[in-house]
Amino acid sequence: MNNKNSSFFSPIAVLLIVANLVVLNIWTSRMFGRIDLTENKVYTLSDVTKEIIRELEEPLTIKAYFTKDLPAPYNNISRYVEDQLAEMKAYGKGKFRFEFLDPEDEEDLKKEAESFRLEPMQVNEVRKDKVQYKLAYMGMALIYEDRQEVIPMVQSLANIEYEILTKIKRVTSDEEITIGFLEGHEEASLRESMTSLDRELRKMYELKPVSLAGRSDVPDDIDLLCIIGPLTDIPETEKFMIDQFLMRGGKLLMAYNNVKTDIAQMQAQRSPLRLDPWTENYGFKITDQLVMDRSAPTMPFQTMGRYGRQIAMVVYPLFPEIMTFNRDVMATSALRQVRMYFPSPIDTTIAGELDSVAITPLVYTSPKSAVMLAPYDINPLTQRSMNDWNQGPYALGVVLQGKFDSYFVDKEIPVTEEGEPVSDVEIITSSPDTRIIVLSDAFFIQDQYLVPGLDNLTMALNMIDWMVQDERLISIRSREVSSRPIGEVSDTVRRTVKYTSLILPPFLVALFGLMRWRLRSARRKALSMQTGSTRIGGEN
Repeated sequence: MNNKNSSFFSPIAVLLIVANLVVLNIWTSRMFGRIDLTENKVYTLSDVTKEIIRELEEPLTIKAYFTKDLPAPYNNISRYVEDQLAEMKAYGKGKFRFEFLDPEDEEDLKKEAESFRLEPMQVNEVRKDKVQYKLAYMGMALIYEDRQEVIPMVQSLANIEYEILTKIKRVTSDEEITIGFLEGHEEASLRESMTSLDRELRKMYELKPVSLAGRSDVPDDIDLLCIIGPLTDIPETEKFMIDQFLMRGGKLLMAYNNVKTDIAQMQAQRSPLRLDPWTENYGFKITDQLVMDRSAPTMPFQTMGRYGRQIAMVVYPLFPEIMTFNRDVMATSALRQVRMYFPSPIDTTIAGELDSVAITPLVYTSPKSAVMLAPYDINPLTQRSMNDWNQGPYALGVVLQGKFDSYFVDKEIPVTEEGEPVSDVEIITSSPDTRIIVLSDAFFIQDQYLVPGLDNLTMALNMIDWMVQDERLISIRSREVSSRPIGEVSDTVRRTVKYTSLILPPFLVALFGLMRWRLRSARRKALSMQTGSTRIGGEN
């Protein structure tokens, strides 16, 4: 037996085992395959990606410039990106190619990367207990015929598939989509107040500010017009231009608050916007009420106490946490949690009077919600307690789809300040099939209101993609949603979970100790009896 063991662990056998393991490791490193246990399969190429790559008509080349031997957490990014590209190549039918290049010691590669506007970033590296700085390339260039797109920096594993796919769509598409953002009514600035939205949209679309002052129509190259957070009323002449844009088949995304709030002064009043007669023509109206929801965040508020100013943590129902979405609509099907700020209910009954327009709610409050009428009290420390919270749910976001009639049917074309008609073109009285998305809150997408872990930005991007782009891309971005809210439970369930968590673990530990003690006692007793029997047998 000992001879067999010694021959098995002989030096030659050990070397053969190590060599086999090395060869197996090298062989498997050239293959891709994984078991993905995440809910949305975030580490597996989606069917959409495979389909789009198979549809490539001409060869696409991706040049990935990555510095080797990077410190954590960057060291895993290079390998992950290479795995993603290798998997994409397998579905490209020879038309998807990629090169993985390290420009660190190659001047020609550095110049080539610079020609694509790819610059190295500075990363920290700890060596011999000292922090050192290293310049690292972590970008990609996509080349398709005579067109180019770049991903300047890959610093995270999140959304890499979506980033690559949107660049592929952009570089291979002959059609350029332009999204306009209405200006001139104190709207939040895209470049200043919505920088996250601006950055993400520019990866896929052309963005253009749209000022209608002095114009006769919305520019023809606008595919989607976004009206986000106007604070002053929209003149009749501009309503006419937007109306005719819709009649030509253009799409609208409207997000505005019908109650003007100042949380610093704890004041609220009716907004100066007077859009109701105009929007009712299309089938909706944002009311002048404020929604309150029991599902809301806990916020710090300053109070005056016996010892001066103090900070109190209070549940603020005017910032509802939305966890109910229309799962039948691609734009909201995979959302988990969105926070809205001072929203109002959307009246969805008006569309029922229109034969050619269908309205579909997208975003709801919880059933335990209510509304506040004027005069508004938005101070949580002075609000009266609600006796009935079971008035919801309320729709805070809807989509209207169909053929709309013009608001200016049987009306004169509005005139400018000079008394001239704003347009000399005949009024278009009805639209082809098109869409309007309405949200009763414009704060939710502004930078200062974006909260990590919530899906506000994802919801806005999904809705824009859904309005103007290939809906298939939404399924990829939504796989990265990270919010996992716990559903509301009763006080009884909450107490049961709490005390079970406190009592059960110590009880199980004590039970395990008791069982172990009993087993050891039984073993000692059995061993003692066996020893006694052996002694008696020996004496005999």
